Amino acid sequence: MGAPARVPVDWPLREHSRGLRVGTLDWHVQLAGRGPLALLLHGTGGSAHSWAGLMPHLLPHATVLVPDLPGHGWTQGAALADLTLPRMAQALQALLAALGLPPPALVAGHSAGAALALRLALDAPGPAPQVLGFAPSLVAPPAAYTRYLAPLVNPVATSGPLTRLMARVATPSGLIDLLLASTGSALSPAQRAPYKQLFAHRQHVQGAVGFMAAADLPALNAECNRLRSPVAFVLGAQDRWIPERLLRPVIARHLPQADVQVWPGGHLVHEESPQRAAERVLAMLDAGAVAPG
Repeated sequence: MGAPARVPVDWPLREHSRGLRVGTLDWHVQLAGRGPLALLLHGTGGSAHSWAGLMPHLLPHATVLVPDLPGHGWTQGAALADLTLPRMAQALQALLAALGLPPPALVAGHSAGAALALRLALDAPGPAPQVLGFAPSLVAPPAAYTRYLAPLVNPVATSGPLTRLMARVATPSGLIDLLLASTGSALSPAQRAPYKQLFAHRQHVQGAVGFMAAADLPALNAECNRLRSPVAFVLGAQDRWIPERLLRPVIARHLPQADVQVWPGGHLVHEESPQRAAERVLAMLDAGAVAPG
């Protein structure tokens, strides 16, 4: 079971890619390593590539599953109704079952992927996994994202014609460079290149704006007080999208038990410091392995 033909030959860590169909979804995932299972979830507009810097550090110590979420990257077949947090969590549970994998020991998520990680933990059929969120999107969409993409976030715009137009003009116009710069993160040209490839595809643009529009963060936050598994967050000190001053009150109210660290970097802090981010994942896995019960 190798990489689907639609995945570019130069895609980051393509050697770990595989495709499989589960229900209506044709998934693209990256899977490798041995040991406890770590599930890594990208954010809105991202894909599995955003974890490429972490995976080499994780694989000697853990089994790592990194999917392109429904509507994103090279995963195909998602409808707009599939892009809510509960529906995505259900799809991920079905994916784990289809792959024959055990429940994850830890789910790490970036931005909206962190919100999805919390949803997975809340809905886990057995013991909930640990949750690690990098620049977690637990507040309203950032002003920068809204400024660039707001015209597309409505039921008419998320249909075909406008997202096709968005995909056609995004990269040549420099919009993606502007969008990435607005995060407060400094990415290399090599790190920016996959985003430019992704946003040239209408399906990815439609999935990105649909996921952002469908995430009911107040409902998720209201449930988090019943979460008993360990939760940790890493915030970017220069994050212009989800700044610390907005996140701290939300975390204090709904997840007061969470361990919170602040690192140098912007909203894509895990891409700026991939080795340190991998070490944070492994530290939590190690702590979970020795935890009583």
